[in-house]
Amino acid sequence: MKQYDPLQFWNFLRFGPGNVTYACPGLKTLSVYCRGERAQMERLLEPLPFELADDRFVVSIADFGNNSGRTYFDAAIILPIRYGEHVGGTYYFEYEDKHTTVAGGRELWGYPKHFARIELEATETGMRGRTSLYDDVMLEIAVDFDPSVSREAWADLQLFPHYQVRAVPEVNGPGFQSFDIISRNTIKDYKLTERKVGRGSVSLGATIAAGDERLRVVEVLGAEYSIGDFASTPENGVPIVVASLV
Repeated sequence: MKQYDPLQFWNFLRFGPGNVTYACPGLKTLSVYCRGERAQMERLLEPLPFELADDRFVVSIADFGNNSGRTYFDAAIILPIRYGEHVGGTYYFEYEDKHTTVAGGRELWGYPKHFARIELEATETGMRGRTSLYDDVMLEIAVDFDPSVSREAWADLQLFPHYQVRAVPEVNGPGFQSFDIISRNTIKDYKLTERKVGRGSVSLGATIAAGDERLRVVEVLGAEYSIGDFASTPENGVPIVVASLV
């Protein structure tokens, strides 16, 4: 049998290890802030070890076109959660447009990523974004810039740190080989350079559901388009394990 270093397997997987760091100067993000139905949001969280912390959530599309590694688009719905003394956000729905970033995010850190086509573009009055795959439109969001809109309705919504479940299934059993709750807090190294607010709109497709229950939007609170320097650093971007349930 040949001598073999298991670290060579990263070359086969085509994504980096769990301590990889990267940066994206000029990250562009469109975020639409919504109020949901608390009882429904609590039901959506039942498969997870988290409790709902707020009835507001965000739908976002981000352009990582300046990323130091692979460039990609990311679309997400982030719910505010609590796990014991920990409060932050969890990616409940997430899509990206590169197979390698989808696989890496899921396997390394437990992000629930799926592959999709993602668009983000300027309009005459603001920005709009769309996430789809063939005939399935997962979400559409937009902002009409309006400086009279106040951020007060969502500025206090706590969505960082991010908490995700990284669960590795048993190879030949019904359970999990490991079940870790991990935390990342990249907002600590983010430097905002520009932000515009406005009136938001959102449309969620049938895919944005748990079982047959589609996520409902009770109220659109507003939206913002931001540009800033993102960095996933060793201190705040490399995850830490806050609990292990297996």
